[in-house]
Amino acid sequence: MRKNQWRVAVMFLAPYGILFGIFILLPVLYGFFISLHKWHILAPRPEFIGLRNYKLALADDLFRIAFVRTLFFVAMVVPVGNALSLLLAVGLNQNYRGTTFYKVAFYMPVVMSVAVIAILWTWIYSAEFGLLNYYLSQAAAFGHNLAPSVFPATLKPQWLNSPATAMPAIALMSIWWGAGGNMLIYFAGLKNIPRELLEAAEMDGATPWRRFWTVSWPLLRPTTLFCLVMSVIASFQVFGQTYILTGGGPYYSTLTIILYMYQQGFGLYQLGYASAVGYLLFAALLVFTLIQFKLLAVKQ
Repeated sequence: MRKNQWRVAVMFLAPYGILFGIFILLPVLYGFFISLHKWHILAPRPEFIGLRNYKLALADDLFRIAFVRTLFFVAMVVPVGNALSLLLAVGLNQNYRGTTFYKVAFYMPVVMSVAVIAILWTWIYSAEFGLLNYYLSQAAAFGHNLAPSVFPATLKPQWLNSPATAMPAIALMSIWWGAGGNMLIYFAGLKNIPRELLEAAEMDGATPWRRFWTVSWPLLRPTTLFCLVMSVIASFQVFGQTYILTGGGPYYSTLTIILYMYQQGFGLYQLGYASAVGYLLFAALLVFTLIQFKLLAVKQ
């Protein structure tokens, strides 16, 4: 009987196992193999150089710049994006009319491609005719009429053309784009909280904030861990936003690790070096994920 069960299990797992091996496991192993070679696409044959690509990447100023810029992006997007998603989920968890409409409205950007989102925000961030600068100029003109010495007559920041504002602008766009995805996950977590616990806290005189902090928030810990881990992974892999909006500029202020890897692999055709950069990114993601599990994992 056990032998028959084992055969049935293998039969059901085989299709996924074959696909996993062909499309995931083999590319991962082959990519690591490539990273151990000086692999130029136009070279007659690759040259085995061991871990030299990794040493070159760690010593490369551009790689360090890309890593720091990526960390800066992660530090802006992950906490603010998750806090916004949780706030939206808490609001939609109330028994108000029209919550279905707002769920769809907040989730709509998630299903749109990064190209559409980036083109939309390129227009919003335009220094000359962008929607954001238009309203800022209107607000500045109104303030200038009230207090000319305090407010400027016009205000037109160079959002994507200034090193000081380019990365925060991309982070703001990314937060708006992805807030709806984590919102639904937090919403599902809130719905999974036993109603009896909240009612008991309410009968004890706990305020809504107290009920959330002492009952809902601790029970949302597994949900929060999942959202944070997935947000960190997605943020470290930011590519489409920077590639379309700025191309890594101005002055490398928006150069991220994936964009740098893309430039090395498909711009300079250094496939071995680009693969090494990718595996260094994997190592960084593994470390950050383990830290999050260590800090937020639910202890049994």
